[in-house]
Amino acid sequence: METRARLLESALVAMSEKSFSKVSMNEIAENIGFSKGAAYWHFKNKGDLLVNLIESLCEDGRKEFESNCAAPDAAGAVRSYFREKMSESIHSERYKRINKLFQRKMEWPEDVWGRVYSLMRGWAESERRMVERLLVKAQGEGMIRPDVSAGELSAVITAIFHGLMVFQLEGIFSVGMDLLKQTDFIFDAFSKELESPDPNDTNKYNFQKEQVR
Repeated sequence: METRARLLESALVAMSEKSFSKVSMNEIAENIGFSKGAAYWHFKNKGDLLVNLIESLCEDGRKEFESNCAAPDAAGAVRSYFREKMSESIHSERYKRINKLFQRKMEWPEDVWGRVYSLMRGWAESERRMVERLLVKAQGEGMIRPDVSAGELSAVITAIFHGLMVFQLEGIFSVGMDLLKQTDFIFDAFSKELESPDPNDTNKYNFQKEQVR
């Protein structure tokens, strides 16, 4: 398992720096002191290695989500998760390699891209559902209004932060921005708008329901 993990990491480095066609199984293995035979022992070919790399990245994402769900409240866990992801997009060299890898996706063989695309769609939906479960829990804790669709809100939140991360990684922002500060600002705004109303303040509750419509 350790050899397999090292081969995957070597593939991430190589395939983020060069086009798929110019990377060889031999190079991936030799870069970490293994023989080409070791690479073929674990993976059928270069395309299979890439698909397994994406699968491992999705699994890393799942573990990251679980590790950031230790906050004492569900709403706080959602904030913690996306704040950590935003921090990675700013500071993690590995995260930047992952982004460069996907920037090269048009160079991948069609059958490989098809399998990767299916994996990524599955991961995106899995992440959204994990966020949705936390939002439903937050509603049960009285932290979010019961009239809000947790499914729709989870889609909005994940879309906003994935967009911000892509812009950050690709240098699209034309001005300097403290993205961690802005992440807190966004969640503070969500919290204010979505807070469960005072049951004695019926006017406030009706106004918020009208805004949702």
